[in-house]
Amino acid sequence: MTITIRPATESDAPSVARIGTAAFAGTLSPLIFPRSQLATATITESDLTDDEIVWRTSMFIKRLREGKPCALAVEIDDATGEEKKVVGFAHWQKPGPEPEEVLGVEVRPATFDYDMFLKVVEAFTRKDREALGEGGHEGYWYAILIGVDPTQQGKGIGKKLVHWGLEQARKEGRDAYLTATEAGKPVYERCGFEALETYDCYGQPLTSMIWKLEKNQQ
Repeated sequence: MTITIRPATESDAPSVARIGTAAFAGTLSPLIFPRSQLATATITESDLTDDEIVWRTSMFIKRLREGKPCALAVEIDDATGEEKKVVGFAHWQKPGPEPEEVLGVEVRPATFDYDMFLKVVEAFTRKDREALGEGGHEGYWYAILIGVDPTQQGKGIGKKLVHWGLEQARKEGRDAYLTATEAGKPVYERCGFEALETYDCYGQPLTSMIWKLEKNQQ
């Protein structure tokens, strides 16, 4: 099997959502789909997983419609040349101000803690500004979210997805920026990112990281 990178389309949303739900199950997902709800008699772990996939599916489509490019890592059958499955994704945002929000797409299931989601976004935004200045990541190629199927990790897929975004940054003469989980941090370091600050986000250690074009010229 060969892994190749291609642009995502809206039809890829369910695959990306399933990977995102699995990849972030031990980090930020429990914050926005609180496991405390399992104490009720009516909500199960399966319910929370299904609801998260619904939400992530809608958010993927929303970001695409807002002009935020997404690259997919797909597995290709070497014998037939056919695409077998999506194994990873990287959703990026181009340099510039936040694009106009597309409304009416995001789905918020009853188990989704929207208030906590806003708090997490606020924490990201605050740390971006502390690290980069008042404009935050506006001047950078910004990795919104990068996820790899947990069953496919350790095969260099994450590195391929990161390099796709860095190539876009190089073409535009820009630096790149992202916020890393503990699991993702070593991958980004191998791609040339440097840690700016590690901080606590509601119990989860996250690291602001920057990739400087002048230090990574080819």
